[in-house]
Amino acid sequence: MQTLFRDLVRWLEYNGRRVHLVYPARLPGVRPVKRMNAWGREASYVGMPGVIRSNAFISFLILIAYAPLTFFYLARLIRKEKIDVINGHFLAPYFIHLAIAARLLRVPLVISVLGSDIGSYARAGWMWRILYRHIVRSADRVVACSEALAKRTAAAFPEVSAKTTWVYCALDDSEHTETRQDEDLPEPYILCVCRHVHVKGVDVLLRAFALVHEEVPEVSLVLVGDGPLLSEHKSLAARLGVAHRVAFRGEVAHADVPSFFSRCALFVLPSRSEGFSITLLEAAYHGRPIVCTRVGGSPELISHGINGLMVEAEDSAELAAKMLMLLRNNAFASRLGAAAHDTVRARFLWKDRIQDYVDIYEGQPGPTLAERSTGLPINKEHECVPASDSQPST
Repeated sequence: MQTLFRDLVRWLEYNGRRVHLVYPARLPGVRPVKRMNAWGREASYVGMPGVIRSNAFISFLILIAYAPLTFFYLARLIRKEKIDVINGHFLAPYFIHLAIAARLLRVPLVISVLGSDIGSYARAGWMWRILYRHIVRSADRVVACSEALAKRTAAAFPEVSAKTTWVYCALDDSEHTETRQDEDLPEPYILCVCRHVHVKGVDVLLRAFALVHEEVPEVSLVLVGDGPLLSEHKSLAARLGVAHRVAFRGEVAHADVPSFFSRCALFVLPSRSEGFSITLLEAAYHGRPIVCTRVGGSPELISHGINGLMVEAEDSAELAAKMLMLLRNNAFASRLGAAAHDTVRARFLWKDRIQDYVDIYEGQPGPTLAERSTGLPINKEHECVPASDSQPST
C-alpha cells in the first residue's frame, strides 16, 4: 500500500499536480507538525483521533472533545495550502475528520479503498461501522483498485454504488530496470512475495510445494515477507518435510525485491482474497511465469492460459499441478511470462494510468458498475494445454 501511494504522489507531481500529505498525529497533540514520513517525504501530522476498539463510549467522548480544534487546524491547513481536492487512501475511521472538513469547506472528497479496509468493515464494531458509512456517504467518489473490489465496496455500501469506480494499481517501471544479484538464492526456485497472514494462503502454498517436491526434489521455495503467521508457517514446512527446501527470507527492502523476481523459475500467489496485487504486477513486469488464485482483481490482470495460470483458492493439489506444468515445460512457461510482461507494459504503468486519477479529481466519473460487468476485455478463460503436453491487487 505504501509503495502504491508513494508512486501515485510521484506521478501526480510529475504531471504538474501539487500534493500535500496529511497523517494523524500521535495524541494528545492537535496542532499540525511537519516532519518526514516513512519514505522521506515532508508531511503534516494533525491530531485526528480514530476509535478505541475496546471502548466505544470513550472513543465518542474523544472524538467530540477533539472535533473543534481538529476542524480548526484542518480548515486552516486546507486554506493555506489551497487544497482543491482531498483524497483519503485506505478507508480508516480517522477520515471522519477529513469528511467533515471537506463537507463544511465544500472541497471534493475522494476515498480510495484497497481491499483489506473493506474486509475490516465487515468485522468492525458498531461505532466503526457508523464512521465508515458516514465517510463513504460524504465522498464525491469512492475509488477501488480493481473492478472486483468496486463490486465488493458497492455490496458493503449499497447507497454509494452509483459513485463507486475503480483505477487499477500500476507500476513505476523506472524502479524495475536494474536488479541486485543475491548470491544466497537457491536455484531453481519458486517465488512468493506476500505477508504471512491467513488471507494470503501461504499454508496452501506450502502444502502444494510438498507435492511438487516429491516430483521435482531439486526445486526450492523462496518466501519473501514478514507477518504474524511466519513462525506457524515455518512449523508447517517442518511438519511437511520440506523445511530444508523452503527459504523464509522475512521482510526485504522494496528496492531489493526485484532481484528475487529476476531469477525465479515461476511466481505463485495463493491468496484467499485480493484487491489488486502489486507483487503480481511486479512478477508480470519481470516476465515471470505466474500461477495465482482466481480471486479479487487477479483475473483482471491474468488471463488463464494466455499470460498466466489460475486455480481456485484453497486447492493445493491443483496449485501443485499447475506449478509442475510450468516447471516441466520451459517453452510454455516462457511464453506465458512474455505475455504477462506485455500486458503490464500495455495497461499497468503509472505513465498511462495516472490520468485516470487526474480525471476523477477533476470531477469525471470513471468507469461505473452499471456500465461494465466484466474486467479487462482480454481476460477470458482459456483451457490451457502446453504445446508439448497432451494432458495438462493525497
